[in-house]
Amino acid sequence: MAIDQRLPDLSDGELESLHANAVRLAQSGAPQQRRQAEELLPLIGAVIEERRHVRAAEALQARRSATQRSAVAKRAKDGLDLD
Repeated sequence: MAIDQRLPDLSDGELESLHANAVRLAQSGAPQQRRQAEELLPLIGAVIEERRHVRAAEALQARRSATQRSAVAKRAKDGLDLD
């Protein structure tokens, strides 16, 4: 399996290491390594960015859930729970 097809299966740490290696090879590798690294860098960047968006959305949902739980608990404490 080609490395670009394996990107979604890599852990965050593996992805960051691969990104660092691709950056290094794009700057100082042999011509074929530079070409491959330059082709891979946008793909790695896209996967990293997608994961950041997913984590941000999950964090937002967690904050919303916590706020809702807090509001329900406050209403229950104040005796205003109408459920």
